[in-house]
Amino acid sequence: MTRNVSMDLAAKITALNAMPVLDGCPPEEVEAIAHRAHVLFFEDGDVIIPEGEEGLGFYFITSGRARVIRDDASIATLRTGDYFGEVSLIEGSARNATVIAEGGTTCIGILRSFFRPLLARNPRLALRILEEEQRRVEPESID
Repeated sequence: MTRNVSMDLAAKITALNAMPVLDGCPPEEVEAIAHRAHVLFFEDGDVIIPEGEEGLGFYFITSGRARVIRDDASIATLRTGDYFGEVSLIEGSARNATVIAEGGTTCIGILRSFFRPLLARNPRLALRILEEEQRRVEPESID
């Protein structure tokens, strides 16, 4: 069962600063993300996002793990420090995979309405996310 977790601003900032993709992000921007972010806890087996759903949020894994499934096949395992949900927000498309919590998993999420302006203000962050998206799809195109 998914539940909202109460986390004060300082704890959110600390958790976000531990995310590798945010390295070099200005402190005031990390604070702005923390102000807008929500913290969610997912139990083992909870669907965090389902394939085909409209993308409403972007998630950082702050603790735990999640399995990524596309077309009923497991394609990746995400761990603390990883993120997901960016593809549908960047491309304006439906979710291209299902993400399921493995064990207890805590995520910090930001809504689509904040995500795109965040990338516009932080081209370095946008580039990192796009490079990671490219890295994630390259193995599929090798076949």
